[in-house]
Amino acid sequence: MDETVSVRRARADDVEAIGALTREAYAKWVPLIGREPLPMTADYAQALNSHRFDLLHVGGELAALVETAPDGDHLLVVNVAVRPAFQGRGLGVRMMRLAEDLAAEAGLAGVRLYTNQRFEANIALYASLGYRIDREEALNGGVAVHMSKRIEHPQAAASAIACLEAFTECFNRRDAVGMDAQLHFPHVILADEKLSVWKAPGQLPEGYFDDLAATGWRRSTYHEKRVVLSSPTRVHLLVDYSRDGEGGVVLSRHANLWIVTLENGRWGIKHRSY
Repeated sequence: MDETVSVRRARADDVEAIGALTREAYAKWVPLIGREPLPMTADYAQALNSHRFDLLHVGGELAALVETAPDGDHLLVVNVAVRPAFQGRGLGVRMMRLAEDLAAEAGLAGVRLYTNQRFEANIALYASLGYRIDREEALNGGVAVHMSKRIEHPQAAASAIACLEAFTECFNRRDAVGMDAQLHFPHVILADEKLSVWKAPGQLPEGYFDDLAATGWRRSTYHEKRVVLSSPTRVHLLVDYSRDGEGGVVLSRHANLWIVTLENGRWGIKHRSY
């Protein structure tokens, strides 16, 4: 038996096969919810004009598919379906991984999807793949569960963290010029309820480090730099840091959000929120 597996983009002449597979895959849910799920009623000829379909064949037979569409800074998985004869072989997981790869290649922050609240097996599968529940809403006589997963961009994260560390080294040397070299302008700072926009370098207040030293400060130490959102050109970092005095005594502990961006080939800190 030919078990050769191949994946390709759908063509216009795949419409009938896409509809047939989807109806087979979702038929088991009809008795549970008392109606046909939305994918069974979709116009796939129209969907092919605006959505991407990737088809997985096993031995020349269409076995699984994933339908995706851009959704802001995420990729939306509109439909993932596996023909009943091929279920239980990990093909659905493979198609979800493909969607995540597409999101990463496009520089998107993550993948979104929604499913019926009563499709508990689907929700459990997505959760096992790292998707979290964002919200629930009434939809088509039922409840839709919206889930998402952040896509990691390790190279971008490493570059952003390196930029933050370089800034901190300059800060601890009281090197304002070096600090400015790690920023992008205009540079936005939100401190408590005060919003400041630095349009050009040289905006650090005169006497800033003298005033800080007067409080006993000798250096700042960043204890955690956690990526909370990323793309190939933007990284949001939640950082935990302390202001330290003589002998490394911790004077105070703080958390803030930094947004580091890639602009004109250089990583720089664009936003800081304290």
